[in-house]
Amino acid sequence: MRTLHFFFLFASLQLSAQTHRFIYEVSIKRDSTENFLTKDYFHLDINPDNIIYYGRDFYISDSIKKLNRPTGFPAPRMNEFVAHKANSKIYESYEFLGWDLIKRTSEPSQVWKLLPEKKAFQNYTLQKAETHFGGRNWTAWFSEEIPFPEGPYKFHGLPGLIIELFDDKDNFSFKLVKSENYAVTNEVTLITRMFSKNLYLDDQKYVKYKLAHYEDPFAYLKNGRVDWSQTEEILLDDGSKLTKENIRSSTEIQRNLIRKYNNPIELDKVIRYPQ
Repeated sequence: MRTLHFFFLFASLQLSAQTHRFIYEVSIKRDSTENFLTKDYFHLDINPDNIIYYGRDFYISDSIKKLNRPTGFPAPRMNEFVAHKANSKIYESYEFLGWDLIKRTSEPSQVWKLLPEKKAFQNYTLQKAETHFGGRNWTAWFSEEIPFPEGPYKFHGLPGLIIELFDDKDNFSFKLVKSENYAVTNEVTLITRMFSKNLYLDDQKYVKYKLAHYEDPFAYLKNGRVDWSQTEEILLDDGSKLTKENIRSSTEIQRNLIRKYNNPIELDKVIRYPQ
């Protein structure tokens, strides 16, 4: 796994900045039955018009693309991002599935219980809060000295930015490790272009779509989309190679992975796949 280290470094807060970027170290237990944690970094960009939460790979891919390198740019590994307009309670979730970008909307809310416990973090004072959201119990540490009622993923509504967040089963952990301020809006073009290029699905259609993907994970490669006479192999997200000869055995492998890594943040919306 790629290693990326951030020092705990926070830029002085400039409310006049157009983009406030907060970078979180995120630890995820993709398989709830194992103790192994996957670690990565996510950005929370607070812009004048919208707030976007996305994997750092999107930022890296976008930065490389802007260099106009003739060899192209790598696709981001993380396949999901979340956005909402400023002062809006409607959140938009975007997820890559095969070659489709699925868009869903929701109106998440958390009823926070503010607790008296406080602790120091660098030059900030953090306060503890708890909530139940998405079928999990969460603990957050936030700072009123950073006056944004935002946090990672869909978490929001506290009187200050969420600095730390974790669930009581140690499946998810978010820790703020760096902040940046930009005088002009720092747009991740790769993401903003996707706001108008997607397939919107309501909850019922989304579940149906995911189950169909489980039944045939490589359906998006069929119907003439891939000319196997010109292509020897396709590199999949998990690093394995798909060929015309192993597509059948790879289908069962992908189904096993889908069942294995089925531990979403919102556990109450988990999809039950057939065995």
